[in-house]
Amino acid sequence: MRRPVTTLLACLPVCLALAACTGSEDEPGPPSAPPQAAAAWEQVALPLPDGPAGRIAVRESVECDGTWWLVGGVFVGDGSIPAGWRSDDDGRTWTSLRFEARGYWAERAVMSSVACRGDRVVMVGAKSGGAHGNPRVTTWFQRPDGVFTDVVAPFSLYGGDQAVSVERVAAGPGSWLIAGNRTAGAAVWVSTDERTFELVDDDPALIRDEALDTLAIAEVHDGTAWTVVGSGQVEGRVNRIPMAWVSRDGRTWERQEVPTSDGFTDLERVARTDDGLLAVGLRDGRFGTWRREGATWTAAESFGRLDPDGQAFTGAASLTTDGDRALAAVSDGTAYALWGRLRGEDWQQVEIPVSPTAAGEHVLSVTATDETVLLVGDDGEAGRVWRAAWPE
Repeated sequence: MRRPVTTLLACLPVCLALAACTGSEDEPGPPSAPPQAAAAWEQVALPLPDGPAGRIAVRESVECDGTWWLVGGVFVGDGSIPAGWRSDDDGRTWTSLRFEARGYWAERAVMSSVACRGDRVVMVGAKSGGAHGNPRVTTWFQRPDGVFTDVVAPFSLYGGDQAVSVERVAAGPGSWLIAGNRTAGAAVWVSTDERTFELVDDDPALIRDEALDTLAIAEVHDGTAWTVVGSGQVEGRVNRIPMAWVSRDGRTWERQEVPTSDGFTDLERVARTDDGLLAVGLRDGRFGTWRREGATWTAAESFGRLDPDGQAFTGAASLTTDGDRALAAVSDGTAYALWGRLRGEDWQQVEIPVSPTAAGEHVLSVTATDETVLLVGDDGEAGRVWRAAWPE
């Protein structure tokens, strides 16, 4: 579902040809790429959950109060079952979580997102199927006995003829939020008890209007309010623009102005920093960053380049921060890579033990605390996890 970049990249051969005609052999070439930052990655083992044997798939991790949570699934033959793991020793050893599904599609779901607040955990999973092969979305909570079970909800809450997409879940001080989209434009699902999510798909600031079509991609709570980021399609303009919305309760929203450019531009991941928020997305054929201090967004550094021949997912897959340090897992349309803002203003590519191609069911996701970085990778053959200290 990621945004196409063909309009921007179509002019690349022409630009290169013009440069070749006007340049001279004595002119210096482009600067060489800086060396990659090193990290001492250590692969950790994941136990196969109870039940039928199959291939472990991993999707996303999160940490709260010293406990790590990791979600995914197990592919068994032509099917799948939900799976998750917990670590209480900084990601070194893991134990399988127990799941008890109540719905037909929940029994077959792969967990795609997880959020936590203290010892409370919410997961989002899905399984494509039914007459049209659409994702059948389920949310999950942990019972007092430690078992995770799905929330029984009407099909129309996430699906139905108004469905477009359901993105990841995030935790706030007193609520949970899922960003996504309906046919009316950007939408959210909000919950205060992990078991009852309310769809907000009619807020005037979120939904599209006659001049602007909206798309919500990710969200974060800054300690005071929710922020959702995404993009908009303006009437009469080819390339999308970046967008952000804020809300204290998740139900009533306001738009914030985000600096844009002439090329394709959007916000795809957002996280807290010491000074406010950091967002990563696409900007003019590169990965762009934006910062928000108070209520003001500013365009910040750019890094990497998109592959003009990339045929698959292009964009930011995950973003994690510690203070002013940041790590972002991104895809250039051909393969995934890890980039970090480790010192000063510059972003630097980080050495990683796996670089999945940008294809369906392939994943690269990163989460970090002040001491530990957890890298989750799935290349379609195996789901694996590595841990390391922050790269140097």
